[in-house]
Amino acid sequence: MKFRPAVEEKRKVRASLDLTPLIDVVFNLIIFFMLSSTFVVQSSIQIETPVAEGSESLEQKDVSITLQFGEGGPDGEGRVYLDNEEILDWGNLSTRLSEVMTANPKAMVLIRPDARIETGRLVRVLGIATSVGVERYGIAAEPPSDEK
Repeated sequence: MKFRPAVEEKRKVRASLDLTPLIDVVFNLIIFFMLSSTFVVQSSIQIETPVAEGSESLEQKDVSITLQFGEGGPDGEGRVYLDNEEILDWGNLSTRLSEVMTANPKAMVLIRPDARIETGRLVRVLGIATSVGVERYGIAAEPPSDEK
């Protein structure tokens, strides 16, 4: 026969921390911040972006037109791209821009000219964009460096 002792032994309480809920919360936070952060997408078309005082970052762009310096393109003075698709003649640029404007009349067009292109090419692209109804556009530039 086994009797209880007159004085009960005190049980030691061991504190433990369950890490599973903490790991779940941290994992959900990581996923949330990864999905909600914005990523800067650089174009794979290499150009020398011009420098301008007071240049600001655009919040959004729907389509970009890149004007390269060199040979090729619709006028032989450099290639022209609508997003990453090469444009072979000015009529094709007008047609593609008009398709974009039909799909989204409030589309934002970012024009990325190379610093070495002639102003006439930029003016021509702006004229084509205006003729198809583009009202919102921006011209890509970099802020000047602080070196003097």
